[in-house]
Amino acid sequence: MNLKTIAIIAALAFASASGGLAATVSPRFGVDQVSTLVITAFDMQAADSTIGTASTVDMQRYATSLGEFFAGVHLPQGALILAIELEACDQSDSGKLLAKLFRVESGNVHNLGVLDTGLVETAGCQVYTSILPVPETVDNTVNRYQIGVGNTPFDGTETFGAVRVYYQLQVSPAPATATFNDVPTSDPAFQFIEALSASGITAGCGGGNYCPDASLTRRQMAVFLSKALGLHWPDGTSF
Repeated sequence: MNLKTIAIIAALAFASASGGLAATVSPRFGVDQVSTLVITAFDMQAADSTIGTASTVDMQRYATSLGEFFAGVHLPQGALILAIELEACDQSDSGKLLAKLFRVESGNVHNLGVLDTGLVETAGCQVYTSILPVPETVDNTVNRYQIGVGNTPFDGTETFGAVRVYYQLQVSPAPATATFNDVPTSDPAFQFIEALSASGITAGCGGGNYCPDASLTRRQMAVFLSKALGLHWPDGTSF
């Protein structure tokens, strides 16, 4: 774990202690900020048809019999999952809500993070945050990720409105061999130049070289930015 990630996790912990992370803005690009995936209670479904469910006037849900709600967690390949948050109302001093994030790999289930609202306290309506013990790098090629929420008792005193998953975009790790003759694996920009090449943003300057110290023209900049951001222009459709 690098120092930047440690700092971000510390900031998440501080935000949690200060009243939650709900105000976080999700950037579409960049690796320095934290993005948010929101899964509402109505995006989730009961584990099977035998589980009773109900909702409240403020659009919260709860189970009326033993069982859990589940939903898939769909995040970009290579993203780093940092924390989970539960927006919920705990109004029972003998029950709690429990949320868990897990990875399914070849039929094996691995718990990544768990949080609960507390069994012996009536905490009221707020957000509850749990920092993952070990941040998880998303690998959608072999894994699937899911979130589960359960409650006890089943009388409507324990309800939830949403789960939030906080994650950070990353640059892919550097490969073992170099693509360009003039950017060896020892180059301090090797990882980032390789990422540009692997993403199809640049093919170098020709002859198997990247020309890392050459000036960048506005024409080349337009190609880099348009490919990296997937830019397009409006098609005339108005909403």
